[in-house]
Amino acid sequence: MIELKYLDSYKVERIVRYLDFDEFMLAFSGCVTIPDNLKVLSLTYNGKELPYKGKIGNLYRTMSQFDLSAYENKKEN
Repeated sequence: MIELKYLDSYKVERIVRYLDFDEFMLAFSGCVTIPDNLKVLSLTYNGKELPYKGKIGNLYRTMSQFDLSAYENKKEN
């Protein structure tokens, strides 16, 4: 699961959750319903915070090049 926390235009903290990375990328690949200029407060993947600091508008480009392997939940035998 990916959780995106950001400040809206009224400086109210908002949280949007996506079931998986593909759903997240699809949400930001086209017409985004969240304005590009809003500040991202945090971005977590499988409960682990990702090192992203920036605006909503840069999420797709940054995350399409990001290696998530260190943040994957490893299954133990």
